[in-house]
Amino acid sequence: MSRASIFDLLHQRHQEAAPVVEKTTVRSDYLTDRLHLVDAVALTPAGFMARGVMPEAVPPVLSESLHGPDGYRLLVHPIVDVMPLEDSRLKRLERKAHRLNALVQTLMVEALIMLEALPEEAGFDLILTLPLRSPQAGEIVLAQAREAIMETQYGDRLESARLVPCQGGLHDQMAVPEEGGMAWVLWLSADSLINDEDVARLDAQGVLGRSSKGPGLHPGEAVNALLIQRVLPEDESLDQGWLIEPATTFTHEKRSGQRDYHRREQLLALLNDAWPDKADLPDSSVAVSNAPARLVVDSLTLPGRAVEAGGALMTRWEAFDLIDDGIGVDIHGGWPGEAMMCLQLVLATAALEEGEDALVLEIAGEKQSSAMVLRACGGPSAPGDQL
Repeated sequence: MSRASIFDLLHQRHQEAAPVVEKTTVRSDYLTDRLHLVDAVALTPAGFMARGVMPEAVPPVLSESLHGPDGYRLLVHPIVDVMPLEDSRLKRLERKAHRLNALVQTLMVEALIMLEALPEEAGFDLILTLPLRSPQAGEIVLAQAREAIMETQYGDRLESARLVPCQGGLHDQMAVPEEGGMAWVLWLSADSLINDEDVARLDAQGVLGRSSKGPGLHPGEAVNALLIQRVLPEDESLDQGWLIEPATTFTHEKRSGQRDYHRREQLLALLNDAWPDKADLPDSSVAVSNAPARLVVDSLTLPGRAVEAGGALMTRWEAFDLIDDGIGVDIHGGWPGEAMMCLQLVLATAALEEGEDALVLEIAGEKQSSAMVLRACGGPSAPGDQL
């Protein structure tokens, strides 16, 4: 997809009029267990995606340079349309940083367009998450992202720009430092596994998909941009976007050592905990939709994951169809590494209609599973009414 066509698509997206409010000041008392997802865009091997823009899944291609331990060329998911950049400093510091910088700069225009949704005069923070070993390389990528913003009409509204480690949950990464932060956050996240080092790491973990043997993960890449609002105690209602509470996480025995039945039952227990029935809630007046409109799961290609997810979902919600209502990230465009969580949120919002809820599942890990719920604001199940 050309850059021009991406730009045109974004301007076709419906933008709700933002309320006019006084400029938000730096604060430290945001709710730590709640975030408001306003908008999201991404560029993946499948193409550009945004709300209402969902490209078709793409198959992997044979790499020209990467080979597996068996000597065969690897199947990979590259992003084709990436802005050409030359930065010898990044290549010297960490070659992967050069690719991630190119991915971030490629999506920068689309990320900035999301800022049109900011209330008038409201400031925002820039958060960048990149899996880089070199802190200096990360600072260079951050500086270039900040410079791109400063050259626009939003430059004087950028309050801070910082790197945040990839580790931890969504709410940990969006938390403000001791000095506080703005209510609005532009979050950029990128990763690329199409390199020798990440391929070796996937192989060491026993999950690398090879062209000469069974299922596994095919190295991919992604860059995402999310517009997030940190929620204040006085925010009584939010009528657009989705509210997200911390993920529900279960630690369990290794998947590979369990029968299908036990794997299904432990995932079912996770679903019941993350998405309780109305009758199980202490306040029965709080409405909860019967089932998520969309599911985004990190892996359906690793051994047993599709059976596990399909069985648990059908048991929990008879009418839920994993094929029609679910998206497997690794099937859609390869394994995006540390960009996974952010990409799952973009995929969820791209497929949702106004007022619909989504469930994000992580089941690729051998000994851990998690579920995160996106509740539509202003809908029948909106937890914004409980603030």
